Amino acid sequence: MAQKGDVVRYLSSTGGGTIARIEGKTAWVAEDNGFEMPVALSELVVVQPAGTKPQAAHLMFDQKAYDQGKMSREEEKPLSKDITPKPEPEPELPPQPETPHGNKINVALAFEPGNLRELGSTVFNAVLVNDSNYTLQFTFMRAAEQDREFTAVYSGVAGPNELIDMAQPTHEDLNGYHRVALQYVAYKADRQFELKAPVSVVRRLDLTKFYKLHCFRPGTYFTNKVLEIKLVTDDVPDHPLQLGDAARHVDTSATPADKRLVRELSGKYRVDRGRRRTNADDPARNPNKLLPPIEIDLHIHALTDSIAGLSNADMLTMQLDAVEAAMKAHRRRIGQKIIFIHGKGNGVLRHAVLDLLKRKYPTAELQDASFAEYGFGATLVTIHNS
Repeated sequence: MAQKGDVVRYLSSTGGGTIARIEGKTAWVAEDNGFEMPVALSELVVVQPAGTKPQAAHLMFDQKAYDQGKMSREEEKPLSKDITPKPEPEPELPPQPETPHGNKINVALAFEPGNLRELGSTVFNAVLVNDSNYTLQFTFMRAAEQDREFTAVYSGVAGPNELIDMAQPTHEDLNGYHRVALQYVAYKADRQFELKAPVSVVRRLDLTKFYKLHCFRPGTYFTNKVLEIKLVTDDVPDHPLQLGDAARHVDTSATPADKRLVRELSGKYRVDRGRRRTNADDPARNPNKLLPPIEIDLHIHALTDSIAGLSNADMLTMQLDAVEAAMKAHRRRIGQKIIFIHGKGNGVLRHAVLDLLKRKYPTAELQDASFAEYGFGATLVTIHNS
C-alpha cells in the first residue's frame, strides 16, 4: 500500500515523483518541476518505499574484485606435495631401414619338424617368411582333399623381413593341409610406397614329403632342415588363385571311404579283370592318341624340392630340360596341346622357352594361353607334323 514519502511511477502515463499527501483514494504526487499532481492510488506503482536509500548502480560481475580474491586465495593455498610430472612425449622412431631387393615381395611357407628322427610322430611348426620391405596383412588357410571350402588357420601382420610362427600341426592334422592358401595386402606404414595388388595363392601340398627325411634340408631362409615352399617370387604368385580354382582342385566324385570300398569290392569279386586293356586302348600309353591339354609348371619349386646350391643358369637349364622332355614325350600326338606355365617375372624364362621351341620344334604352333586362367604367365603349344 502506497504511503506518504514513497517514490512512485505512473501506470498509465510517463513520469512520477514523491507522494506529498494522501486524501482518501487520491495521492498528491510532487513531481520534479515542483507541481503536485492528484493521481488515484490504483494508478501508481511504488519504486522506492519511504525511508530507504536509493541503490547505486552495480556490476553483475566485478572482474577486478574476482581477480584480487583469486590472487589472495592462491597465496594462502599450500603447495601440493603430490605433483605428478607430465610424461615426456615419446621420441619418434626413425624409419626402418630397407634392403636393396626388398621392394620385390618374396613370401615362403616352411614346415619345421620338432624332431627329425621321429618324422612319423613329430609336431611341425608352420612358418610364414616375409622377405620384403613391405608389411603384409595376411590370412593363412588350409583345406582337406575332399573340402571345397578353406579354414582360416592364422590371421595377422608380418612386418618387413619377419618370420611368423602360425601353427603347430601334428601328423594327424596334416590331412587337413592337403591344400594351403595365403591372401595378403602389402603396404608400408612409415613412408610412401609403390602400390602392390592384393594376392591370393593356393598350393597343393605333397603330404608324403612329411615322411621323407631327404625332403627336409636347409633352405633360403633357414639353416636348419625344413620343408620350404615358395609362394611368391619377386611379386609373382607361384600358383595364383583363379576364378573357379576351389571347385577345380577338388575331386567330389567319391569320398575316400567310397574309394576304399570300391577297391575292396574290386579285389574280392575281380570286377575290374573282365577285360584287360592293351597299350593301344590307353591314350596315355598310346603315343599317337590325343590327351586332354597338358599343364607343365615350370616354376623352379615345382621341379625341385630345394634350390640350395643352384645358380640362375642351373635353374634355367632345369626348366628348359622340362620343356624338352614334355615335347619329346608327346611329339607324335598331332594336335596335342601343352601349356607351359612360366609366370610373368622379367621375361627371361619365357624368352628362353620360346627360343627353344622355335629352334627345335619349328612346326609347333605357339600362342599365349588363356588370359582368364593364366594371365600373362603361360604359353600354349599345339603339336603339328614335323
